[in-house]
Formats: sequence, C-alpha cells, structure tokens
Amino acid sequence: MFSKKLSSGKILTGKQFPGKLFSLYRVELRRLLLSKTVWIITVLCLFAPLPGYLLPYFSDSRTMSGRYIANPVLAGTMIGAVLWAILTIMEADRLHRSGVSVLADAVASPVSLSTARTLALLTIAMLVTAVTALVWLPYTAVKIAYLFSAKFYCANFVILMLPTWWISILFADALYRITRRVELSVMLYVGLVCVNIGGMVFYDYFTRWLSPRIISYSDGFSSIWPLRIAFYTRIIWVCLSFGFWLISILCVRRYQRGLVFSFVRGLRRISVLLPALLLVIAGISLWHFQPFIDHGPNEYVFTTDTGNEDDEASISLIKSIRYSIRTDPAFGLLYGRAEYDIQSPYQGETLLAMSPGYKITKMTYGDSEVAFRTVEEDMNGWRPTYFELPQEYHKTLVIEYEGFPTISRASALYRAEDCIDPNYISLSSASLFPRLNNYYTPQKAAAVDITIPAHLTPLLNYAPMSNFVDNGNDTKTWSAVCPGYVMNFTAGDYVIDTISVDDLDIDFVYGKTYESIVEESNVRQAIVDVFTYCGEHYGKLPWAKDNRLLLQQRSSMVMGGYALPGVSQWFETVLSPDTLGDPNKGASATEVFIHEMIHQWWGGLGLDCTEEELWSSEGLTVYSTYRLVKETYGDAYAQQYYVDVWEDAVEMQNRSFYNRHPEYVPLLPDLYQAELNLSNSGINHYNRMPLMILKAQELVGGEEKMDAILRQIYADRDLFNQNYFSYQDFLRYCGLTEEDLYLE
Repeated sequence: MFSKKLSSGKILTGKQFPGKLFSLYRVELRRLLLSKTVWIITVLCLFAPLPGYLLPYFSDSRTMSGRYIANPVLAGTMIGAVLWAILTIMEADRLHRSGVSVLADAVASPVSLSTARTLALLTIAMLVTAVTALVWLPYTAVKIAYLFSAKFYCANFVILMLPTWWISILFADALYRITRRVELSVMLYVGLVCVNIGGMVFYDYFTRWLSPRIISYSDGFSSIWPLRIAFYTRIIWVCLSFGFWLISILCVRRYQRGLVFSFVRGLRRISVLLPALLLVIAGISLWHFQPFIDHGPNEYVFTTDTGNEDDEASISLIKSIRYSIRTDPAFGLLYGRAEYDIQSPYQGETLLAMSPGYKITKMTYGDSEVAFRTVEEDMNGWRPTYFELPQEYHKTLVIEYEGFPTISRASALYRAEDCIDPNYISLSSASLFPRLNNYYTPQKAAAVDITIPAHLTPLLNYAPMSNFVDNGNDTKTWSAVCPGYVMNFTAGDYVIDTISVDDLDIDFVYGKTYESIVEESNVRQAIVDVFTYCGEHYGKLPWAKDNRLLLQQRSSMVMGGYALPGVSQWFETVLSPDTLGDPNKGASATEVFIHEMIHQWWGGLGLDCTEEELWSSEGLTVYSTYRLVKETYGDAYAQQYYVDVWEDAVEMQNRSFYNRHPEYVPLLPDLYQAELNLSNSGINHYNRMPLMILKAQELVGGEEKMDAILRQIYADRDLFNQNYFSYQDFLRYCGLTEEDLYLE
C-alpha cells in the first residue's frame, strides 16, 4: 500500500487517495461547467462540423454518408481537438498565471489537482460530443434521406470525434506539465499538428492522430470497415497519449528543482512509471502488428515467383479442388479449408501464396501432416509459404487457414477491395484461398461452398449463385463450380431484377436500400429506354456476352465501376439522392439516371474523353440524354428543360465580370479562384459543350448525320484506348474547326 505526503503534512493512504481525487474531480468539474471560457469553447465545438458540410476536403469519400457524415465529423474532430488543446493549456496555466499555485499546492498535491482537472475536461468533452451529435442529427437525417442510419451516424462521433478530443487533451496537458510554459507548449502542439497533416503522413491511416483518415463510406451497404480501422487507430493513439500523459506526471516539479531532477525523482513512482511504459509499448505494438494493411513495400515489386511455371514438365496436375469458406462479418474474419486432389506431387519445394492476413493452421497430405514454413515478408498483397510433399500419388492435400483479409500497402488508395462486413462482402481470389505454384488446375475444377449471412445475395465470378442450404442460424451455405484459381466473390443486401431489351437479358443488381428510389424514378423503364436508344444510335455494348449482361451496383468501398465481358459494374452513388437531384444531368431523377446509364457508352465505362476546358465525356452524355428525352417527351419539353437551361447558364457565364476581365482573376484569394474555376468547368462540360455539339449537329446536316458520326466514333473506340477521345478528334470526324463551334 502506497502513501502520499501532502504539502500540509498529512499522510494520504492508498485507500483514501481515490476518494480525495474524486472530491477534487467534482470540484473541478463544477468549476469548469461555470467557466465562461469553457462555454465559449463548447459553442465553437458545436459549430466545428459546419466547415465539413461546406467544404469536401476533410475526407476522400464522395457518397452521401461521406459528404454529410464523414466530412462534418472529421471537420469537427480536427477543429474541436485544437480548441480543447487550447482550453487545456489555458486551464493548466491558470493557477500559475493567477499567482496562487503555491496556495493551491498547500491544499492538494499538484498531481492530484492536475489529474482531477484533466478528468473533468475529458468528461466535458464527452458531454459536448453527445450534444454536437444531437445538434446536427436532424439536418443530416434530412439531407441523407432514406440512406440515413442513426446507429452509423452516432458511431462516427463515438469512434472518430470523442477519442481524438481526448487524445488532444492528454497531449496538451502533458506538454504543459513537462514545459511549464504556455508558449512552448503551444509550439510543441503545433508541431504535432503539422506532423499529422504534412508530407506522406497525410496518406497514412496510423500516423494521423488528429484527423483519422476515411477513404470512403458506403450508403447502401453500410460498410463498417472504415470505422473498424478508425477505431483501431484511436486505440493506438489513446494508449500512446495516455502513456505520454502518465510520463508527464513524473515531470511534476519537486522541491523547487527543475525538470531533470524532478523527472529522476519521479522515476521512483513505479505505480505511475509501469502503466506508462505498458501503455506506450501497447500502442507501439498495436501499430506494428496492425492487421488491416500488409507490411510489404509501398510500391509493387515485380516478380514471377507466385505463378505457374511456363515449362509444362515442371508442373503437376490437380484433378479437382474443393473450397469450404466461412465468414464472420462481425469481426471481418474468414475461415477456410482447401482440398486438392493431386495426381502427382511436385518434386521439390512448392510455393503457396496467400493473403498476409491469413495464417495456415493445419496442412495434411493423405493421413500425414505436412511441415511448412511461412516467410514473414509481404509483397504485393501476398505472403509466401513453402512446403514439400512426399512422393505419394493420388492423395488429397488439405490446407486449413483463417484470418483477416488485408489491403496491399502498394495500393495507392488503400481501397477495401477485400473486405468482410455484415452487409457487404468483397473477396478476390487472393483472399479466398491459397494459390499453389507448380500445379496445373483444369478449368471448372473447383467446387466452392461459401457460408455467409442469410440476408446477403452472393455473386461468384459476376454471376448470381442459385444453390444454397439454409443452416438455420441466420446463415446460408452457397455452392457452385468454377475455375480453380480465378474467382471474384461479392455478396450484398441485393435485389436482382431481370430486364429484357430486344434480344438482350439484363440482370439488374442493386442494393435493397435503393428499392424505393428505383420504383419512384422508374429506373427499370429507364434502363430499357437507354439500351434501346443507344443501341440503335451508337451501337451495342461490346461487353454483353451470349446476349446477357450483368448490370451491378458496386459498393463505394471498392472503387468505381468497370466493364468485363458480360458484366457492367457501376458506382454506388448512381442511385443516391445527391446524384439523382443534380440539375446538370437531367430535369428529373429518372433523367439523371438515364444520364448515368449513358455513361456506359460515353466516358467511365464507355469511350472516355480527354478532360479539357471545353471537352469531357459529360458533354457527350448530356447531349445524348437530351436526344433521348426529346424523342420520348417531344421538342418542347427538351427545349425547355435542356437547351434553354444550357443557354441561360452559358449567358450567365459570359456576363460574369471575372470571365469578361480575366486579368483580375490572379488578384482573387486562392479559394475564390478555385470556386470560379470549378463553376466554369461545370458550365463548360454540362452546358457549353452540349450547345457546341448541338451547333455541330446543325452544321453537319442534322440529327441523322450526327448520329452517324457518333456511331462511327463509337465503332472506332479501340483507336482511342491510349490517348482518349479529344475535342480535336471530334472536330476531325465532323469535318469542322474550332471557329465553327464558337458560341456567341
């Protein structure tokens, strides 16, 4: 039992210390709640999320949840953390600034008083976090509409904002306790902030202690992967900041001596030193052994050591494969069993490549266990394991493995291409099963059983899975046969509608969250209209396979859309209220969806355009939408809601003072210049360019002539794969010059 001698001469025993600290805590909490400074900081913290609603710079996510949850919460987190640091340093210096520190020390020890004050600040920060969440909840719910989730919204404040404010308070209090100088504490804190936002740290998940990094949020599939890794980073920094704060207690000045002497004397306090060291070690260990991103190099290392050898004599045959995979979405874990029926084992050591997040728990060949060694060296999102089989023929190699699918550090954006969440699962071959070197697998040789939550609809290699067994515990096991080493598995809370357009069958796959907007916007009919119109005017999509096309909405967690033979995947936000309400893309939600679908032909998934001042794929898409709407609703409707809107926007742009006098633009603040450039870019692409194409239509001889030109351009799309389709290319196909399309 430890004892502490107060400056008044009284002895405080270990049993009395918590009670004394609690009494001081109540006094400090009451005092701070009555402080005007605290209330000013509180009000500023309540408004701290506002910049996040106005500026899309605090997160990388462009979904509705990213725009109206991640962005404001991160803005409030960063701004609020700085405000709490200022308040903490001011409060820590209050007694010294008032000249009553000696009297205060006579009543209570500096350590007890400082600890009580810090605990009170942490408590108030928790209360302010709750109030801030409640203040912005109604506005956020209205903006996100049917995509809003109160549980997900509150989780952001609890996981991102509150721990970061606590971390900031602990760092600020520790810095003042060590330096005992306000200006020096502020300088050191500013240095910590600069480290957080500067250089390569800006792109790192784990170094950003002040502003957690959010790559993307999903609206319709409520992915918890970003919050899972954010929570992990907050634990790291809470451990480090709390450990640093405990170390600062050892620096409390004693016997009127300086920092060094006081610290040396403080080292005798094992009850403080030991927890401090344990917390720092725990934070560093969690950082070093984090399971989310592999521990390989930051750039891809080109190697051929993981694929099958080209020399047929050096490979052995696998007759068939059976994969049994079970997912645990709550913790993002995968449990797998791979069985390989080997005709003849390879003579020598074999390489097995797996996701670095997995570990092999057992390996057997026939009735014998197989020794293996795993090299702790990650590379390009995989980790090598080596083993050698006995020369016994027609045996079964069984590999059992489990773990957490990781992201390759060499991936520039750290997108969660492989993730296991309660409402969305995305797994590539590397995260589904081991890959064996020196073994050849015939096509259609793998039988796959995958157990997932019962409410999810799975797609294997871009085709819906149909065979399943209900396990009776809210899970289903789905079965299929596919190529041995080539798999892409996706499961989401999906709806699958089959739509027929002429001789083409389209499997329209979208999230259940979007069912109401699909009905309200008559999306199914829009798909029919787009495929009918664009097929007739520009040509059929080249990736339709055997007269069947999978049109799948993809979670924003795994990047944007792309096209493969028989598959067209598009970004999740195509059906979001934010997108469907964009007046630049159409006069109604249905027409905006038509605009997004026409991107299957122009831009993105189709023939992409070189981004220029007066040219982009958006202009071609807007023009094509106008033509389809004109054919559907008539000339008057198309003129009123498209051509007139374009002309008004271009006229307003021409009348702008700074567009008429560009020599004054460099004199404007950088932020205003950026807004002006963004506005001009939007008008050029969505309004001026369609008018230019409309003028080109008149000059080439009408709509039929323009359709023939666009059909020829689309037929020649392979010629533009490397350089994209440019404005000059368009003029060349039309036989026009830039002067011909100049708008007055």
